[in-house]
Amino acid sequence: MNTVKLKHVVAVDHAGSISAAARGLGLTQSTVSRSLADIEAEIGYALFDRRARDVVATDRGRDFINRAARLLSDLEQLSEDARLAREAGETLIRVGVSPASMQGLVNNAVIALIQRRPDLRLHLEAISVSGGMRALRRGDIDVLVGPQAPMASDDAFVFEPLGDLRTHLFVRKRHPLAGKTAPGRRDIAAHPVIAPDRMSWHTDRLRSLFDTAPGDAARRMHVVEYFPLLADLVASSDAIGVISDEYARSAAFMRRFSILDIDFFDPLAVGFAVRKRWLPTQAVRALQAALREFPPGV
Repeated sequence: MNTVKLKHVVAVDHAGSISAAARGLGLTQSTVSRSLADIEAEIGYALFDRRARDVVATDRGRDFINRAARLLSDLEQLSEDARLAREAGETLIRVGVSPASMQGLVNNAVIALIQRRPDLRLHLEAISVSGGMRALRRGDIDVLVGPQAPMASDDAFVFEPLGDLRTHLFVRKRHPLAGKTAPGRRDIAAHPVIAPDRMSWHTDRLRSLFDTAPGDAARRMHVVEYFPLLADLVASSDAIGVISDEYARSAAFMRRFSILDIDFFDPLAVGFAVRKRWLPTQAVRALQAALREFPPGV
């Protein structure tokens, strides 16, 4: 059933005559009359009783016209909702960073993006890798930044690599292991270890320090996702933390801490993923460009 012709029928009902409806629609009277005749032929009964100067809906016509009016209103609302969603999609970017310890590594990209595009709005959340992939697949987020291995193998995503993330173990300046050449795994395991998140490649690697110890290895470590607190704990105790290579090169970091002389973590390939089924909005493309320019800790 043609919605344009339905609009003509509803307009006739509102105006009270075919000629008045035609004037209101900016159409010829014959066009509106033809739409009315086509709809009546399609449904098999008259919608209006034609009188000399006006028309009045029949009993069956009244039910049909009222329902048509509701349907047309719903269609208009649907169109408006879609328009608002499209406009929001052009200015809002929902980003997941997996795992939580990587969240600070997108700082430079985010700052550059907002400085260049103050019209954009960013919703940034730390999320587990598996949770982030589920959220991206559902459309709850627009971009997922994280490790390459799980995201690149998912057929639902388009993945773009950004490079390798390098991380280190670090301690306070006067720590017993500070300056020690090639400390061993036993040396490290003898001190409190702080994992930067509950589930990540860092945590898996740190658990390996306690493989030979009885009990759950996870219970032998602290887990602190908030880096400023993690840094304060390392600075004030013999705890050992994890730091990205980007932060480790800063002068402020080097004044307080020392990097342990051990390649404990392998470089991790990282990048970002978007859904394959939907084309990225202009806002998402702007974020992608910023991530390429300022990759996470690479």
